[in-house]
Amino acid sequence: MPGRPNSTRADVVALLQEGHSDKYICRTLRTRPERVARIRAELDLPRYQRTRVRLEDAWTARTRPTGDGHLAWTGFWREGVHPVIKNQGTEYAARRIAFRLANGRDPEGHVMAGCGWPPCVRPDHVEDQPMREALRTQYTAIFGAEAA
Repeated sequence: MPGRPNSTRADVVALLQEGHSDKYICRTLRTRPERVARIRAELDLPRYQRTRVRLEDAWTARTRPTGDGHLAWTGFWREGVHPVIKNQGTEYAARRIAFRLANGRDPEGHVMAGCGWPPCVRPDHVEDQPMREALRTQYTAIFGAEAA
């Protein structure tokens, strides 16, 4: 009788859709190569081939526009709250990439979805620390310190 898999089918599918090799998935999820190969075949995904993908293209592949103007992150979430992408063996924060795309510079401090919807990574919705401080200062100037 075969042993129980160490991961769910959804875990395997997620890593396959991120473009990882069967070997990487087996090692990461501690599952059998046959299982990963079978799921890859069921999803009609081609065999893994190592390719160089630009970080921006990899980021775009893990986003999905919503009907209400946001851009949802469909990739991996570190600790369930930090959208991240692994590309060429390095992990990047998805919101930092979005910020760089919108502003042409690296962000300072923590980057957050300024629109208030946590899964949003739309480049013009993310804010770094100086942007939030400037907004707070403007708010206080308009409404006074007791309103903040």
